[in-house]
Amino acid sequence: MTQRAINYAMALYELTPDRETVDQMRTLFEEATPLAEVLADPMIPLAKKYQIIDDIAREAGFPANIKNFLKYLCDHRDTALLLNIVDAYDSLWEEKHNIVNAELLCAKSPEENEVKKTMDFLHREYPGKDIRTSLLLQEDLLGGILIRVGHTEYDWSYEGRLQQLERKLTVR
Repeated sequence: MTQRAINYAMALYELTPDRETVDQMRTLFEEATPLAEVLADPMIPLAKKYQIIDDIAREAGFPANIKNFLKYLCDHRDTALLLNIVDAYDSLWEEKHNIVNAELLCAKSPEENEVKKTMDFLHREYPGKDIRTSLLLQEDLLGGILIRVGHTEYDWSYEGRLQQLERKLTVR
């Protein structure tokens, strides 16, 4: 994700903190691939792109500020960034609403006590945050849990524990 997309996402958040509208925009551009291509095509006149945006906004019920945002992207030839902008918007929205997404990677479904220990750990690491987890089975893990929160990784897998032990033993 580029800084440009992040900057646009911050502007979009200022225009509308309503995530449903932005999710609707994402769905529209994901499902109508030719739409994104048309709006990004430099051979299509800007007036035609504006007309397309006006029609879409009317049909989708987008507010004027979203319609103007899309036109601004066309003006600056940045419509190709739209899905990246929406992804950055999602991250910003979650940050502003104190939501932390954690991926739990396991070789098999964890036992209840493992999940409780993991959630207790996450609540200590991210106090006051609404923690949302997703469980992903990764068969190449020998056992244990690997936790990913954004760009941070907590390795409680068997392999990770062995590597930690090896580092401790070789340092001395």
